[in-house]
Amino acid sequence: MAVAAIRKLIEKLASEPDFHASLRLASDGTVLGRFYEFQLASGFQPVMRLDTRTPIGYDAYARSHATDGDVISPWGLFSRAADDATLVRLDRLCRLVHTLNYFSQADATLPLYLRVHGRLLAAITRDHGQAFRRMIEALELSPSRIVLQLPAEAARDVLLSGIVLGNYKKAGFQAGVHANDAREARSLLHLHTPDVIKLDPRTVDDPEQELAPVLEAASELGTRVVFKHVEDESTLARLVQCGAQYAQGYLFGFPSASIARTSPPRAGG
Repeated sequence: MAVAAIRKLIEKLASEPDFHASLRLASDGTVLGRFYEFQLASGFQPVMRLDTRTPIGYDAYARSHATDGDVISPWGLFSRAADDATLVRLDRLCRLVHTLNYFSQADATLPLYLRVHGRLLAAITRDHGQAFRRMIEALELSPSRIVLQLPAEAARDVLLSGIVLGNYKKAGFQAGVHANDAREARSLLHLHTPDVIKLDPRTVDDPEQELAPVLEAASELGTRVVFKHVEDESTLARLVQCGAQYAQGYLFGFPSASIARTSPPRAGG
């Protein structure tokens, strides 16, 4: 990563003094966020197009540890945000750290997939995505290069998830949602027409019967169905047989700070 490029991006956030003060440049050139005594870092995993085995984007994962070196899971970190205002700030800080670490890389030409914490949705009453959009525009980036993803628990609240996804699209972001199962994925497609739906194949009991209606509806509506947690070739083969086009998981690469290291070789390479 180019240190000068990252430093330049960070300085563009001077208009956001609270977040600007929570960022620092590590010795390896990556951006770290500070949340009390914890530090936040980024890992990126490719989202793959299956017929060519090439990335169509990168999904960001938070890594966090205390200043004494103890590792803490992202969910453990979020549990320490006792009130809504603190959680909102932490969630935005995580996304900001990922954005800086990703778009400072020379090869970062594909969309960045960012998760939104479920508690954030109820904590913000309207105009979801607008505050983050202001930070993205301060970095002189287009919101269309980012996919904001709602967690599966948010999908159960059909009214709220519809409002939030609509707000994200209005703000210029691509809108994504994690579905709890194939039936819910099909319902969300018709209700909200998101740009991306994530689905875990481990929740699908009968892929041949359950996935065909989802993939057919997604094709008609222009939604990408990404199968997550694909860990082995046998799972991938079953999905491809059902018509799957996109997937991510350890089979294709572990999350890494550098997207050059997460990209697996092309098919046949």
